[in-house]
Amino acid sequence: MSKDLERFSAILAHIETHLFEDISLEQLAKQALLSEYTFHRFFTYLTGFSFSNYVRNRRLSEAVELLRKGNSIDEVSALCGYANRSAFNRAFSKFHGIAPSQAKEIHAAINFFPPIRLDIQINGGKTLNYHIKQLPSFTVVGKMAAFQLEDDLFKNTGKHWESFFVDQQLRAFAESDATKKNFFGLKREPYFAIANPVIPDSEQLNYFTGFVLNPNVSTDYLTVKIPKQTYAVFVSEPYDYRKTENVSNAYYQLQQQIFNTWLPQTDYQKVDGPELETYVSLEGKACLEIWLPIEK
Repeated sequence: MSKDLERFSAILAHIETHLFEDISLEQLAKQALLSEYTFHRFFTYLTGFSFSNYVRNRRLSEAVELLRKGNSIDEVSALCGYANRSAFNRAFSKFHGIAPSQAKEIHAAINFFPPIRLDIQINGGKTLNYHIKQLPSFTVVGKMAAFQLEDDLFKNTGKHWESFFVDQQLRAFAESDATKKNFFGLKREPYFAIANPVIPDSEQLNYFTGFVLNPNVSTDYLTVKIPKQTYAVFVSEPYDYRKTENVSNAYYQLQQQIFNTWLPQTDYQKVDGPELETYVSLEGKACLEIWLPIEK
C-alpha cells in the first residue's frame, strides 16, 4: 500500500473517532499531506462518496443511537452539524424514511450506513495508457472561476466550459498569432483546462480554461504563468465528443483508474501543482488527457 493510502486509511479511522466533532476538508487534507483538491478526488474515487456526503451519511446513520440513548432532537441536530432542527428533520427523514421522533422507537425500521474500511485489491486486465513528460514554464491566457469541492463540481466546470466557448472575442484572440497552437503536440486541441493554476481558497477549486500564450504578447485577458514541471500524462479511451455524457464518463473513468490503481501501485507520488486537461482530436472522436504533476 502506498504512503498516500496508509495516510488515507488513518484518516477514515480519524473520522470515526471524531464523527460528531467539527471535521473539515482542509484539516484532513493537511493530515493526508495532500492538497484539498487531490484529497477530495482521492476520497471520492476510493470510497465512491464525496467527503461531505460520506460524513453526512455516517452521522445520520449513527444519529439513531443518539436519539435512542435519550438525546433530544435539538441536541442530535447540533451534533450532526445542522443549523436548525427543521434542516435536520428533512435530512433525517430523507435518509431513513421516517422522522427522528419515530426513529426513537426500538422497533422502527431504519437505514444503516457502515463506515468504510479500505481493502485495496489489484485488478488486472485494464490497460491504462500513460507516459512521463516534462514541460518548461509557460503562460496561459483565458478564463478562471472558483468552485466548491462538492458533488456538483463536474457539472459546474462543464458550465464554465460553456461560457468559455461562447466568448467569441476570446476565441478570435486564441485563433490569432498570439497563441501557440501545438504546444502539447500534434492533433491536440489548442484549448485546455488547468486545475488550480492559482492556489485556491479552502475547499475550493480554481478552474481555468484557455490557451498557451506566445512569449512577449500582452493582453487584457487573464494570464497565469505555469512553472516547469514533470507530469504523468494519462490518455482515455476514444469517445464521441458530440455527446456531453461521453466526456464526463471518460473523465470519471480515467480519474478512477489513476487514483484507484496507478497511484496506489506505482512509486510515483502526486505533488502540489497545476493539473492539466488536454484533448486529442481524432476522426469523429476524441481522447482526454490528464496531466498529473508527479515525482518519484
